[in-house]
Amino acid sequence: MEEVVPLNSPKRRIKRRYFILLALVVLAAIGFGLDRSRRMPLIYVIPESYVGPVVSLFDQPDGVEPAHTKDGLEVRVPENGIVKIRSNPTLGHSSTFPKSTVVFELEKRDGSRELLSEAVNPWQDNDQNDNPHWKVGIRDVQGNLRVIPVADQKGGFVFDDFPEADKNRPMIFWHESCQDRVFRPDWKAFTSGEKTAEELHIPPCGEFVVGTVNHVRQWPEWMFLRGKGKQEKLGISNPVYTSIQQLVDEANARVLRKKAENIN
Repeated sequence: MEEVVPLNSPKRRIKRRYFILLALVVLAAIGFGLDRSRRMPLIYVIPESYVGPVVSLFDQPDGVEPAHTKDGLEVRVPENGIVKIRSNPTLGHSSTFPKSTVVFELEKRDGSRELLSEAVNPWQDNDQNDNPHWKVGIRDVQGNLRVIPVADQKGGFVFDDFPEADKNRPMIFWHESCQDRVFRPDWKAFTSGEKTAEELHIPPCGEFVVGTVNHVRQWPEWMFLRGKGKQEKLGISNPVYTSIQQLVDEANARVLRKKAENIN
């Protein structure tokens, strides 16, 4: 005959505690796995044919959800360079990319991919004799920075001192936040600090440029986002974008001009 164990017996209580503990461990493991999947690098997949500025807009109702892969969260850069993402994921690292939360991959026409390095803007450093020197750099996806001294010359392009072997290599330029390109008429309230981005409903966004040193230095002003590249060099001060649609319209017009003027 099967043994009948009272509901409140020590044996029942031990089994119940064991079951609860096991359930908590399973839930914690699931939660940890979900958290790890949320905290993955954001991977931009860039077609080999694409050159020019890219803007990522997050928290967009008409945006796409990044595709979950073992290496990170993938989004594709469209023809006009405006990437709308429905969510605003918290980024982290993966085993493939332990040093980067944002990764750039150039997708070639045969389907293979090439990891792109980032050009690092000039910064001033001091040698052992406290003499200031300007430097630029090239940072790879593993976080390695190759430092390049800037020649003591006036004028020219900011990355002219890159080695010749790197000047025709596709890479990423000016990767940064773009919330300063406020998409509302009351942008002065944001730049002055009177109101926050949330109060003004400014979308979280990032920007970067895809190209080579030798090509980027020759691009016309309309190839850059407002206030970037040649526009800064020439001292041109454009108004900010007053809406996302204005940004998109400008990007669509850039697609047509690139084709007409054979910029690729």
